Amino acid sequence: MCAETTADLATAVPFRGARRRRATSPLALGMALFLVVFYGVIFVIPFATSIWLSFQNWDFIVDPKFVGTRNFDHALRDPYFWQALKTTVVFSVVEIATGITIATLVAILLSRLWEHLQRSFLALIYLPVITPGIVSILLWRWLYQPNGGALNTFLHVFGIPEQPFLNSPGQALWCITAMVVWQFLGTGVIILLAGINDIPSHLFEAAMLDGASFGQQAWHLILALLRPVLYYQVIVSVIGTVQLFEQFYLMPGPGFSTRTLSVYTYALGFQTLNLGYGAAVSIIIFLMLLGATVVQLRYYRIGWRY
Repeated sequence: MCAETTADLATAVPFRGARRRRATSPLALGMALFLVVFYGVIFVIPFATSIWLSFQNWDFIVDPKFVGTRNFDHALRDPYFWQALKTTVVFSVVEIATGITIATLVAILLSRLWEHLQRSFLALIYLPVITPGIVSILLWRWLYQPNGGALNTFLHVFGIPEQPFLNSPGQALWCITAMVVWQFLGTGVIILLAGINDIPSHLFEAAMLDGASFGQQAWHLILALLRPVLYYQVIVSVIGTVQLFEQFYLMPGPGFSTRTLSVYTYALGFQTLNLGYGAAVSIIIFLMLLGATVVQLRYYRIGWRY
């Protein structure tokens, strides 16, 4: 018996070693190395270059000159920076509040439908998300045409005078906000609907047995258990709205009415060739997003169980 056990152990040890050797897959190591190199080239190197540029004065012509924190001091005293920051904050607050509210209502309504109907409506709602952004922007620019545009034609049917839309400093920002809400509504609906479908069905059955109406179920059950998903959607939306660029660049309003921080940074870096100052503004944007994300994660740190 002992001899057989010893022999089994002797044969088992090399087998375990072979399994360890096979666990280290060359393909897995190659993929991991590729991801590290890709992440370094796409993010780490440009980010490190931006940090270096933020302390330089460079216009692509003369050699870079170290200026310390002068670019950051200039940003804090620049009225155009604060105006772009105000436009960005106002747009983000209105777009996030409107988009999440509509997405939540649509998700709750879709949750009451059969599964195949849910998929059909989700396909229609998600269509703007997969449509190329340039196509969506050109479509909405045509809708917003002040003379003969589709929206003004529709308003004329009800006796409403033509609106300037993108030609008005007071309407341009809200026109872009409406387009962005429409463009990304499908993403929020899918995430929120997945969260609703993840709620155990026995909770809805218990609520129905207690005589809860659809509105009461939505308010006291769905919204209460959907808070982690809503918090996630808020955090992602804050990061996404601040980084939006092409909508404001291709649908500009008069003057500085729609100039956000992303457009301002682009103008500094590629139109006025003030690369150092533009890099400093981009670093400030990054720090603002990082701070907002950390605060939200700490404030919304909750755990949930069904």
